[in-house]
Amino acid sequence: MMETTLKYQRGDVDVQVIFDDGTLSPIYLGVHTPDESFEVNIDRQDIGAIHRMLLAATQSNINF
Repeated sequence: MMETTLKYQRGDVDVQVIFDDGTLSPIYLGVHTPDESFEVNIDRQDIGAIHRMLLAATQSNINF
């Protein structure tokens, strides 16, 4: 299987998403700062619901 890593950095915040071309493998999400770290493996069947929730959050009254 081929693995793909996507990275985003804003200041001292590093975000990583790692996935492969399999259909059952979870998707890794890591958010790291100098003081804290958060890592989770997301089940692929939950991605649609997570996407809808994040989209709703960005369409609310939050100013980016």
